[in-house]
Amino acid sequence: MSLVTPEIDITQYNTVTEGKATILFPKKNEVFYNPVQQFNRDMSIAAIRTWSEIYNQEKVDRIEKKLERAKDEESIEKLQKSLDYAKTSNNLVVLEALAASGLRSVRYAKEIPRLKQVVCNDIELDAMESIKRNVKYNGLTEDLVKPNHGDAMRVMYDCVGTDKKFDVVDLDPYGSAAPFVDGAVQAVSEGGLLCVTCTDLAILAGSMHPETCFGKYGGMPLKHMFPHEMALRLVLQMLQTSAGRYKRHIVPLVSCSIDFYLRVFVRVYTSPKEVKKSASKMAIVYECSGCNAYTTQSLGKMNFKDNGAERHTPATGPSVNRLCENCNGTHHIGGPTWGDKIHDDEFVAKMLKHVEENESNYGTAKRMRGMLSVIKEEIHAPFYWTLGKLCGTLHCNSIPIVDLFSAILNAGYQVSSSHAGKQSIKTDAPSAVIWDIMRAYVKKNPVVMNNIAPNSPARTILAKEPTIEVDFTRHPKAIAESKSEHLVRYQINPTPNWGPKARAGQKRKTDEQVF
Repeated sequence: MSLVTPEIDITQYNTVTEGKATILFPKKNEVFYNPVQQFNRDMSIAAIRTWSEIYNQEKVDRIEKKLERAKDEESIEKLQKSLDYAKTSNNLVVLEALAASGLRSVRYAKEIPRLKQVVCNDIELDAMESIKRNVKYNGLTEDLVKPNHGDAMRVMYDCVGTDKKFDVVDLDPYGSAAPFVDGAVQAVSEGGLLCVTCTDLAILAGSMHPETCFGKYGGMPLKHMFPHEMALRLVLQMLQTSAGRYKRHIVPLVSCSIDFYLRVFVRVYTSPKEVKKSASKMAIVYECSGCNAYTTQSLGKMNFKDNGAERHTPATGPSVNRLCENCNGTHHIGGPTWGDKIHDDEFVAKMLKHVEENESNYGTAKRMRGMLSVIKEEIHAPFYWTLGKLCGTLHCNSIPIVDLFSAILNAGYQVSSSHAGKQSIKTDAPSAVIWDIMRAYVKKNPVVMNNIAPNSPARTILAKEPTIEVDFTRHPKAIAESKSEHLVRYQINPTPNWGPKARAGQKRKTDEQVF
């Protein structure tokens, strides 16, 4: 059955179908559709659906506990009605703060169960026309997908001090989400979901203008070994810093470095007690300018008194010497950055299971499974080495990554890959152990020392003898399940010249999105 209505002259539009939505783009308009971003929207729908099941079950559990304690009939009857409503009603309200064409909102309305309303907001009048047209074309009502012409910050600030907050706030701007975060952390409901995209990865990853990164995000980036995880942690730090001003704290569910942008999903709660812990979850990062060895330094320290009460103090440090213990190089200092977990294991497992059980719903399901599987396998140690940097520092042939993983595991440490970088080595082993393993490898696979500069990090590192017995015997956990199952672990560029594209049109302002 055609969705075309008499009021819409379909000949004037190009149509794009993604998921269950079909969107009209005017043929004469510069606004375009970027198919690479479908992965962003697919992941968002899967994350919101997974979170909503947890969120609704939590509501049911709270009411059931109250029912168990209720004594009088009036209270029991009232609670039973609330329980029935929590179990069956369409009760989720979503704000897409920077909606543009409305593609994301239309997909949310069609693909997320138990949705009460999506407020589809944009500051541009032409976007409002597009949103209304696409809502009608998809057979939806404006009660379900509500077009809202307004400034994104004003819409969010209007929620402050009211009980009309949004269960989900979605920020997906062109560029940085930083200008919208203060309103977003206040507009999301208790235990609600905040979804944030930043496409200014060149700034966040430190490849240009670190001072701009500090101005936007309140932290200095480090660009050499682990720039994409550093970007994720800088954004999480910014979210917690903003939330903390209002006695709120974040719990990261899944944090994704994707193509030319990042996307994080966090829950937001109100708890002054948890906010006090945030200093202990923030860290300064030291990265050696010579061998790229890295160390984190927590900003705060939490102790417990004899009566169990928490005591918060500044951390002691520094965690490194003035010069690197491995190569005598100086250190670059990054942060402050989020130093705690960036994923929730239980949530990632549930989200992955949802994708596996609903593959036909997602056009990018194979990639979703691959990325979530790698994320599920990631250990919680901050940051990572890369094979290229390790071997490049010593000017040696590349060590097989399965041998390196085996040696780390045989030494009693954890290791995994990171979804944020190919050939990455995420481990809780100290840098001295990593370089001992590399020294042992070079003993078996010598380098040509004549090609190495006299004062290079390689000469300093290789001049030392290993301090541990290195065992390269193949470890049963050295090959990840995601690799043995041949999943799409890392995306291959899908089209020539892919990326965030140029801003659509000259009139659009900061709260504008590329589709």
